[in-house]
Amino acid sequence: MDRIGSLPNDVICHILSFLTTKEAGLTSILSKRWRNLFTLVPSLDIDDSVFLIHEEGKRERDGILESFMDFVDRVLALQGDTHIKKFSLKCKTGIDTDRVNLWICNVLQRGVKSLELVLDFHGSDDDNYMYFLPDEMFVSTKLVELSLRSEFGVDWSRRGADTFLPMLKTLTFESTWILLCEDLEVFLSAFPVLEEFHMADIAWPQMDESVSSQSLRKLTIYASGFRDFRNPKSISFDTPNLVYLEYSDYVAADYPKVNLPDLAEAVLDLKLNGRDILLIRAPNDEDDVSLRLRNVWKLITGLRNVQRLIISAETLEVLSLCCESMPVFNNLKCLGIISADDLGWQAMPVLLRKCPHVETLVLEGLLHYVTDKCGDVCDCISREDKGRSLLSCPVKKLEIREFQGTVREKEMIRHFLEYFPCLDDMEVYADDQNATNLEGNIIFKIIAHKVDEEEVSTKTVLLLYGKLFSESMSQTQMEEISSQFTPRNKKNKYDFFYILHGAPPPTQEMSQDLKEQLDAAKTKLAEFNEEYKERQRVHDAMFDGIVDQNTMIASALKARQSAAESEASNDQEKKRDFGALFEIMAYLSPDFATALTATWD
Repeated sequence: MDRIGSLPNDVICHILSFLTTKEAGLTSILSKRWRNLFTLVPSLDIDDSVFLIHEEGKRERDGILESFMDFVDRVLALQGDTHIKKFSLKCKTGIDTDRVNLWICNVLQRGVKSLELVLDFHGSDDDNYMYFLPDEMFVSTKLVELSLRSEFGVDWSRRGADTFLPMLKTLTFESTWILLCEDLEVFLSAFPVLEEFHMADIAWPQMDESVSSQSLRKLTIYASGFRDFRNPKSISFDTPNLVYLEYSDYVAADYPKVNLPDLAEAVLDLKLNGRDILLIRAPNDEDDVSLRLRNVWKLITGLRNVQRLIISAETLEVLSLCCESMPVFNNLKCLGIISADDLGWQAMPVLLRKCPHVETLVLEGLLHYVTDKCGDVCDCISREDKGRSLLSCPVKKLEIREFQGTVREKEMIRHFLEYFPCLDDMEVYADDQNATNLEGNIIFKIIAHKVDEEEVSTKTVLLLYGKLFSESMSQTQMEEISSQFTPRNKKNKYDFFYILHGAPPPTQEMSQDLKEQLDAAKTKLAEFNEEYKERQRVHDAMFDGIVDQNTMIASALKARQSAAESEASNDQEKKRDFGALFEIMAYLSPDFATALTATWD
């Protein structure tokens, strides 16, 4: 029974929309009814690597690229002027850029709303290295989402102020070179309802730039400074409705305007060069560069309303120059800090004191460059006021990642457990690439949970959870490992749980949080499996439909199987050889022989 073939056309088209254009096009030879169904699919996903790279050297064969381009022409011609929602095109070097522009113009004329272009080639003219997008794309009144990626650059500068995309809400640029118009503020004014802007590998066209938009809600910028110098002169942000900012760039000389009143989440990565780091650690009030670095306080002040903040190791280093002017982060609930063993924590004490309501602290790495200014937070240097900043910090949950199991890290963890007065839970994750070896046991994760001293003894908890997590881990081993983290001051008492690599997960008497995490993981895995099975069912149904309705194809397939394979297919799970099927269809079907030969030859 043809279960899929009995469905209404709109349902079939919806199913076909989850397939690539090549896969959807192959269904046209199932029957007369299927011949033009794929032309009604409201989305096209065309990737030349799917068509051309199934074996080494195939792309370079004579006529292969031409066959691919003829296939795209044929698909678009068959669709006529039907409405299209999404068009995804991924092409590499060797494709005719003039035909690419015709394809783009075709879908623009048909009202495409989502356009994804991954064009890794340069212009047709040898003297013009950069590919030029068609003019029609700069004035589309229907585009809502636009994504451009290219290894050879994206040129948006030719249209300049003539660009106007009134419906565009999402814009993504990813390229080695991105050429914008002369001014970023003018560029953004061409998108009056833009809500998400992602820009990677940008070199600022001007030394003074301003990101200004009333509609932006989410902004991601990965910049490499001013094109002729590392550090831009000034960067401003005037985006009053922005709620998410991810910003990576060299430190600018100034941040004259930072208007981010609604910002809820920020990821900040301010890059430094070697000389900058030396000046930060030995500030010189007469040095222009040192004075320039101090202006970072203006950018940080603009982030004061965030609820979640993640900063890089270099950013933390440069913040040490503006400790006196650091704002209070009254709304901050979650603080994430990335560490590096050659960059310092000098700003950490002030930063923690300026977060009076922080509840979760995430530290990606504990090892850092030791100075006499970070001892307030860590125990790298013995001092009388050690831990003073921690005592006033309301952190309830501490998460540590990239744990390597060094003595210094263990002492820092003990220090945190001793001095964070409100800390209830701690999770320590080993480096994913190198699980931590503690006393001969491969530790993947350590969990500490605060308990009342009268509630349970350390010995009982260790023995109980030692049995749950690994029977090979003796009570003595558990006690020895826990002694390396247990607070010495006896004020705070914690149960320790150890998850070992290769050990079965706990199934009884575990904490409610662990149960919920495991249940959530199992549910997610089941969803992924079901999604995969559903897609496989669609492919299998297509295969069976073709074979059941075409006796010649069925006979040819059977003839290609050996006796052993035939018996296995009768007695065991049915075998579906898609490669053989496509080769036979290419031989038997004159309408699609050229396209299929170009695909599988």
